[in-house]
Amino acid sequence: MNKLAQLRTIIASLDETLVKALCGRAAFRVNAELYHERKRSLSVAETANLFGTASTIAGRIHILRPFYVNTLLPELCEAGNDEDRRKCIAADASSMNALVQRLNLSVHVAALKLEEIPDALRQPLMERDPVLLEAAITNHTVESEVIARILDMSREQHAGGARPEKIACLYEKWIIPISRKIQVHDLLAKYR
Repeated sequence: MNKLAQLRTIIASLDETLVKALCGRAAFRVNAELYHERKRSLSVAETANLFGTASTIAGRIHILRPFYVNTLLPELCEAGNDEDRRKCIAADASSMNALVQRLNLSVHVAALKLEEIPDALRQPLMERDPVLLEAAITNHTVESEVIARILDMSREQHAGGARPEKIACLYEKWIIPISRKIQVHDLLAKYR
């Protein structure tokens, strides 16, 4: 569990990178016509499962792109278009890379939990029950601390208006749940 505490420190630093990238992206409008190839959005669970099976960063970016474009962007940015779309595209690339790096650590958290399986995880793992397993790995205190930290970071990035709250909401509604589901996928896939 000491390794897990160290990993949480790394996650916090990646959260800082992701928050900075999301604040930068929130300065632009959605620019929906940049994404003509929009695909059907997968559920959070489907996205997490595919993310867990992808073996490369490029593959994980490919899997997360519809989720990012169809789910995160509309909640983060105002509707409409910007004149300079190159800056928007650069901000999207930065946000996607930061998101993938942040979610990659969910795979490492699952691996550490499998090295030394906590008692609370044994029964859900043996029963191969994803709902019970997700409930067992959910730590509401830690998640509340993360959301408070995200809100503070967003405010420090000078994200004006409602942006800090939007970014904290993205974490609460989407980023933390998908991180949990990636852990569940990996725990079930690798538990023997």
